[in-house]
Amino acid sequence: MKKKIVIALSSFTLLGGMAIGAGAAPILEKITANLNWGINYTISGKSWSPVDQNGKKLAAITYNNTTYLPVRSVGEALGVAVDYNGSSQTLMLGEKLDSTPITSEKIEPGHTSYITKDKQFTVQQGKDYTSGVVLKEINSANKDFTIYTEGKYQTLEVSVFPVDVKTDISVRILDGDVLLKEIIIGASDKTQTASFDIGAAKKLTVEADTLKVTGTDSSIFVTGNLN
Repeated sequence: MKKKIVIALSSFTLLGGMAIGAGAAPILEKITANLNWGINYTISGKSWSPVDQNGKKLAAITYNNTTYLPVRSVGEALGVAVDYNGSSQTLMLGEKLDSTPITSEKIEPGHTSYITKDKQFTVQQGKDYTSGVVLKEINSANKDFTIYTEGKYQTLEVSVFPVDVKTDISVRILDGDVLLKEIIIGASDKTQTASFDIGAAKKLTVEADTLKVTGTDSSIFVTGNLN
């Protein structure tokens, strides 16, 4: 089920950790409120405290008998993507309607992977995917790359294409130590695709290795979109 809006804006309106530009000034209204350090929080029965992007503890704001919490911190705790568009002054929670190619975000290639726009890789089955990452020299040892998603996205749609595959390859997408998805692609496959929740992950690791020990390395092309 898609998570589009999970936090009620009427209850959680303090951005926290997000910069709002001067363009917001004409619609700002000055109020007198209190930082409320006396509130304790639990999420799924476990103690929790809101913090900013640097790990500094944050307080709720109490105003007119309503308590306001930092959206960024709450969103991360609940696994809900949070992003802010400064030009349109729009706060976006959960899955976005518009897709963003994975290569539009910062990617840190491993020593056997690289970002490419070369059409010999991006054109697959008559469609040009424009860009993606080639993972080569895949064998029984992990080969990987990292996508820095910065908590802005809720889902990932990924496609894996064989370039030069000798045996079945396990492609895994992880959020830290948590396995989000495993895709198996073999030499006879044309493509393998998957769409799944990434829960506002700050970075994703894509790693691959062969399921059998082989003497010959393999290569794959990975592309996809974030929502």
